[in-house]
Amino acid sequence: MDLKNTRRMLCLCVFVACGCHGVRQPMAAKSTVMGLQEAVYANEDHILEVRLERMDVLLKSADEVLNFPGMIEFEGKLVLPYGRGRHGGKEGRPAAVSTDGGKTWRDLPADSPLTDNVQNSGIYGYLRDGTTLYVDVFPKEAPSTPEEWGEQGYYAVGRVENPSWRVRRFSKQGELVETFTTRVEGLPWKLATYENYGTILELADGDLLTAFQCHLEPRINGSGPTFAFRTFIARSRDGGKTFRHVRTFEPIRNGEKIGSQGLCEPDMAVLPNGDILCVLRTGGDTPMYQSRSRDGGKTWSLPESTGWPGVKPRLRVLPGGVLACSAGRGVYGHPQVTHVLFSIDGTGEVWEPPFIFHAGPGCSYTWNIERDGKLHVIYSHSAFTEPLGTYGLPYQAIKWAVLSVEKEPRG
Repeated sequence: MDLKNTRRMLCLCVFVACGCHGVRQPMAAKSTVMGLQEAVYANEDHILEVRLERMDVLLKSADEVLNFPGMIEFEGKLVLPYGRGRHGGKEGRPAAVSTDGGKTWRDLPADSPLTDNVQNSGIYGYLRDGTTLYVDVFPKEAPSTPEEWGEQGYYAVGRVENPSWRVRRFSKQGELVETFTTRVEGLPWKLATYENYGTILELADGDLLTAFQCHLEPRINGSGPTFAFRTFIARSRDGGKTFRHVRTFEPIRNGEKIGSQGLCEPDMAVLPNGDILCVLRTGGDTPMYQSRSRDGGKTWSLPESTGWPGVKPRLRVLPGGVLACSAGRGVYGHPQVTHVLFSIDGTGEVWEPPFIFHAGPGCSYTWNIERDGKLHVIYSHSAFTEPLGTYGLPYQAIKWAVLSVEKEPRG
């Protein structure tokens, strides 16, 4: 890998983090050529110390690109869905399991329900009864494989009316206990393409709240599709058997498209103050946007820029009420930047400059979990968009970065 270019990218990212949108810079930071080692942030009331404790290799391959990692937590085991192959090529979607807290991993058999289209995409929900729901990425009525899409691709051939999705419920131990079909009622359009990302929230009243993604009018130009994605919020009062449309986030603002792709790849979290926050991608190198509900998901604010770029944002409320958002960004064919944003007061009203822990090759998608009081961010370190030999990597890997996040009163 070209370390000179990596240093330039890291310096650029730190410059952008500390110099734009009027956001304050960290009080102190220590970095390596690949990213930050530690940083200290502060607001009027608290100091937040973030430290990269270690990076562990979870999976590796000498001859295959590893990408799009997820992580599902079950009782006594972790399941890591991931991809094998390069984006746009022939990709596999296996899953690995660990029963020793992530120290060792083995691939699940091909006939496991957790290798049947369970991946980084789709919609996950951890429910209070200990079960996990998973909604498939694509509708049942739409073609779901590259072979079915043909040369035009999914967005040209995947438009459907009145879509339905397969939903599976897994037990606390990760066993498949139920499969059913769900639909979204009250959609304000007829035809669209759909793909799912994000989280199902179980609210205090037992309702389920989630966000779906769609594209109404895919346009094909000379080099491929152009995108203006919409995200829409939907609510279920029957355990996910049906959802009802609540609000659509439109991809146009003041006559201009938001970002390079519209509003997509949503994730949601219930915040310590009771607000619900939805963070969205707008492109590969354009700022993430966010919308807020202060009334349990009934109404939502107009999405506004967070000021920081990222794809596939993943939210998590940490012990002490700190809000974290892991993401990555970068132009295909170039080293990616993988980072975590922190909101010290847990509201997402102010995001601190990104804690960049990896600047190098990868797919930019992340997942995160909290274990033993530490934030674990799962990411890829692989030649995702380039030939295997380009970066001189000894192997392709899925890793996690283990971050210590400590919040103390100021003064």
